[in-house]
Amino acid sequence: MADRQLDEWDIAHGGLRSLSSREIKVFWDGYLAHRNDPRIRHGSLYSRWRHVSDDLVVSLYLTNRSVGLFVRGQRGEGYATTASRLSAFEPRLGQALGVSLRGEYALCYLTNHPVAMIDPANWQLAYAWLEGQEEHYVSVLSDMVVGA
Repeated sequence: MADRQLDEWDIAHGGLRSLSSREIKVFWDGYLAHRNDPRIRHGSLYSRWRHVSDDLVVSLYLTNRSVGLFVRGQRGEGYATTASRLSAFEPRLGQALGVSLRGEYALCYLTNHPVAMIDPANWQLAYAWLEGQEEHYVSVLSDMVVGA
């Protein structure tokens, strides 16, 4: 379409610019202020962790194209170990979370919300989505895994 405006989703593969470390810090500082929850900890530059138990973590992450989360074990525990441990709660756990234990990537119960994170105008929506998913995951994991 000749009169159609180009937006960032039309840019060729890899076309969205990367987020700077400063933008990432500002995003996470904003999320932590939004949540005001001391249980959310620093994971890495791109992630924050919400511990459900000593060996179960909801990892929140940020990319230039999305925000999302997945379930992991304690630091140093590999995907195969975590997936094997959580498979004891299948299929009910996956159904309750609304995602598969094993997906396209080696991350347990991965879900994401596609949104151009290079635009700070999208951040409030991303905060709301992350908060809702974070609370859902923590509630389900607390009831079905930790409480088992």
